Amino acid sequence: MIDRALHVPLLSARQVLDRLLAAAHAQSQRAQGRRAWVALDMDGTLFDNRPRTLAILHSFAMSHREVLPELLTRVQQLKLDDLHYAPSQAIDALGVARPELGAQFTAYWRDRFFTNSFQPLDHVEPGAVELAHRLVDAGLGVVYLTGRDRPGMMHGVLQSLDAHGFPLMTPQSQVVLKPDFHHDDIAFKREALAELAKNGPVVGLIDNEPGIVNMALEVLPETLCVRILRPHAPNPPRLDPRAVQIASFCLDGANDALPIGAD
Repeated sequence: MIDRALHVPLLSARQVLDRLLAAAHAQSQRAQGRRAWVALDMDGTLFDNRPRTLAILHSFAMSHREVLPELLTRVQQLKLDDLHYAPSQAIDALGVARPELGAQFTAYWRDRFFTNSFQPLDHVEPGAVELAHRLVDAGLGVVYLTGRDRPGMMHGVLQSLDAHGFPLMTPQSQVVLKPDFHHDDIAFKREALAELAKNGPVVGLIDNEPGIVNMALEVLPETLCVRILRPHAPNPPRLDPRAVQIASFCLDGANDALPIGAD
């Protein structure tokens, strides 16, 4: 289930882009030549990483095909919309009456999900590449601020961004990953945003996690903080009412309908 915070405005991607451009223009009047930045999350924001989980689930089922052949059959029938956030939920979706499989798959998934190998399977969100280019074309910078870790996932991050045509390796783009796997995502992004703001105004942030959006508004209360309606960690905090929400990145409004599972 993707919960929409009804107390927070739902805007179109076009409206968000217009607000970001207006904020950047206003900042340019007093930024003394410093570039304005927009921070973009990757997992669950620019990219749908459920194909990564589905591929790992298929690998897991293959490893159990001798003792549990029906597992592979059920995995082959799964669709992306059957998957949610936690890996254990993927096992639940199979309807296999083997409670121990949830913990087994979670460990199997953890050893593979946070690596370079499976990242190329992620699907880019429709409209995400165009939005990033529109920001850059208007003179803003984009920073890919991701909870993926530098030692284990940097190669896959750069490969994915480049393969899908995101602005990359220019003065108007930065890639910022966690220094290590165990670093807390919110603490890491709090530090990264504060550091980024020293180099120029951060006029926007887009993330799927309500906790990240709330934290960004604490650190940078003047920033347009946007939550995209995609799966997120369980038991999220109440979304800050100063935030806004979008259903998709599509600037033409073609995908402005709420995603499946949204209230």
